[in-house]
Amino acid sequence: MGEKVDWDPPISLEPLKERKSLHEFQEAVERRLERSPGGAVAVFNMRQFKYINESFGREKGDQLLAGVISAMSQRKKKEELFCWVGGDVFYVFIDKWDRDYVRQRLESYLRGAARVSMRILKNSQAAFYCGAVISNPESATENYSLERMLTHVMYALEKAKEFPGNKIWFFDAELHKKELQENRVELQMQRALREEEFKLYLQPKVDPVTRQLKGAEALVRWYMPKPDPDPDSNADPDPEKDYILIPPGEFMPVFERTGFSSRLDQHMLQEVGNLLRSWRKKGIRPIPLSVNLSRKALFEESYIRTLEWVKANYQIKNGEITLEILESVAFGNLEIANEILEKVRNMGYRISMDDFGSGYSSLNVLAKLKIDELKIDQAFLRGMEKGSREERILETIMKLAKDLNIPTVVEGVETLDHETLVKSLGCGCVQGYLYSRPISACEFTEKFMKDSQNGYQFQI
Repeated sequence: MGEKVDWDPPISLEPLKERKSLHEFQEAVERRLERSPGGAVAVFNMRQFKYINESFGREKGDQLLAGVISAMSQRKKKEELFCWVGGDVFYVFIDKWDRDYVRQRLESYLRGAARVSMRILKNSQAAFYCGAVISNPESATENYSLERMLTHVMYALEKAKEFPGNKIWFFDAELHKKELQENRVELQMQRALREEEFKLYLQPKVDPVTRQLKGAEALVRWYMPKPDPDPDSNADPDPEKDYILIPPGEFMPVFERTGFSSRLDQHMLQEVGNLLRSWRKKGIRPIPLSVNLSRKALFEESYIRTLEWVKANYQIKNGEITLEILESVAFGNLEIANEILEKVRNMGYRISMDDFGSGYSSLNVLAKLKIDELKIDQAFLRGMEKGSREERILETIMKLAKDLNIPTVVEGVETLDHETLVKSLGCGCVQGYLYSRPISACEFTEKFMKDSQNGYQFQI
């Protein structure tokens, strides 16, 4: 059956009876591959389906699922396979291996799903991701099994979720290389934590009017030792030569996926507590520090216990540590998140919403979450021109925050023009390369904390 463009979605829930297991889908695909090697496997996933259920109700969520199943089934060609395996997960097999053709077919499935979602949700369109892998007849003879294809297609789906601007991700040689890199990271992360390879870095937060230091954000850098070419060498290690600096963008997505990010969060929280205590012991007046909180940590009891332990063990004063949370942390869990955040605030920690404006639910989250600070995403300053739309949006956000009595921090201040702009908007705190890149805690202490009583003033 070919593509149907003007399809009217049913309200019937009958399609929900068409659920198949992944094993049944595998068997059907294997039978096709036995007859004709080569083809494409794709998996589709709906963004924030849990939130849709909570916002529109379970009945509407079921109607949406039924509509999507019907819409995608209608667009299936005779030689293709479609399978709903439960939840918001849908599989497709296409018996062609030309990439352009496969992309066109996947886009057709996505259009069908998007249109029916808009119809059922009354113009609130759901978003979909798709991961795909292609096996041509040549690769099919090289032990590229269906099992491996299914593993690779899920990896491609995860990449589609990380970069929502590109709804379809194909698993190819480049993505395979990245998968191998991430596997290496995953194998090394436990050892790296034991060997203290994760280092504390700080980036200053500055008053744009006085250019005085107001605080800092704690960041993590991973220095992995290089393999020693000469095991018998007695030479002292050279940090510049003997370590590989792994960028956060390379390891944090892996840590998020495996759940290791929560353990790293706890480790960095302890590092920050230890630094604040060491400053006090040296007679240095501490400045407020902020630490990033991963998506899962907030909802883990072990992290809450670590917050209590750090506060007591390092004698942290109220307001000295701010927890930076992404708005997506609370997405779909606003009530629970508010309860936890209230408990955390009662311990004496401040709460900052990080990267505000980078998500599509910012105002809704801001209205319902109790926070102490708003950290505005650097994307607003990137490429901004005087009188531009971005400037007007930033001005509106700043006014809203002022009306709500929420202090703001603007990220990404890299030029004097940026500084002039944020000053004109009344922002009291900024962060960016104009003042300093992130540097090690030791260098930060030496460079900025010597005159802690008066506060370091930046000279631009």
